[in-house]
Amino acid sequence: MSDKKTYPICFDGLFRQNIVLTSGLVTAPIIVAATTAQRAALLSLTFFMISYCTILIGRIIPRKLVYTVRIILYALIASLVFIPTAVLAQTLFPDIMTSAMLYIEILVVNSLVLAKTESRFYLIPYSSMAIDSLVYIAGYALAAFAVGIVRELLAYGTVFDLHICHAIMPAAKSPFFGFILVGLYAAICRAYYNRKRSRDAALSELVRKGADD
Repeated sequence: MSDKKTYPICFDGLFRQNIVLTSGLVTAPIIVAATTAQRAALLSLTFFMISYCTILIGRIIPRKLVYTVRIILYALIASLVFIPTAVLAQTLFPDIMTSAMLYIEILVVNSLVLAKTESRFYLIPYSSMAIDSLVYIAGYALAAFAVGIVRELLAYGTVFDLHICHAIMPAAKSPFFGFILVGLYAAICRAYYNRKRSRDAALSELVRKGADD
């Protein structure tokens, strides 16, 4: 009979622990570069390839190595993965790749790779880690599209270059508006989960009092 511990799939990375909206990590590329849905797709693709490949490969690095050395090796792996990622992105998004290159380069040292690997992903079995990290990456993509689609609609009146309406707010493409939009999404997420936590705590208290009676 197997006594291996099972790890159910956790979807916290989508909303409750979304690395953009609740943790405030890797926000710069989204705030500045996610001005359209197409740019959001570019950021999501490159973030997926760089982060996911680095996390899967980095798992083989011996834990006996000093923490600082492991972090340097993670960054080195991400740098190597960046090369084919950039080639693929240039092929799929030739019109916007050049202007977004700086923010894609930043993803080489993103916090999902340098922080979450040590604090979360590498503490669970490989198969569970592969799914868990993918959920976090999906959370990043969700935030990127939530920002990119709204900004494109307001600034250009289009979604994926399809005309929807007249441009309502051209300033929506500015980093300042991106910062406000990400902050608004983050506030909504935090308010929702704070309210849910309070409601769950109150329900637990009622159940406890009922059991005592």
